[in-house]
Amino acid sequence: MELIVAASLGGVVLAAVLGASLQLLRSGVRVSAYAEMNIQARRALEQLAVDMKAASDLTWHSATDISVTVEKSDGTSSVYTYAWNSGTNQLIRVPGTSSSSQTGQLTLASGISSLAFSRLTTSGTEATTDSATKRVQVVLTLRRSGGATGASSRVATTFTLRNKPAS
Repeated sequence: MELIVAASLGGVVLAAVLGASLQLLRSGVRVSAYAEMNIQARRALEQLAVDMKAASDLTWHSATDISVTVEKSDGTSSVYTYAWNSGTNQLIRVPGTSSSSQTGQLTLASGISSLAFSRLTTSGTEATTDSATKRVQVVLTLRRSGGATGASSRVATTFTLRNKPAS
């Protein structure tokens, strides 16, 4: 009888330890997913910041597709297009004015469930033309799924086009 009681108590303790271990594992996976999302978001926004701050011109294609002309230190300029593809859930940077070009395409972040660019004037109101645009707001939502351990993160920031003349 004592042996049955001891075995039962041992089973309950083992079940509690196993449950706690599984919870710790799931928490670790969630933290890892958040860390990965934050790293990707940071890298993508850093690249956007470099180009937006150096941009002398902006071409608006849609709320998910813009091109910027970036002045280089040698006096030349390059055009880069930033676009979100809802089919692949990726934010890409492509040399040139077309987001459909595969040449030189760089994936800045993946797992983006939504992205929207907004163009703003110097006062922060919505700009209706490229010439009136002095600031660009980016709002993106990154999402990672892993069974019951899905994670999401929403990031919003505004960039000022320092080299673009205000109109």
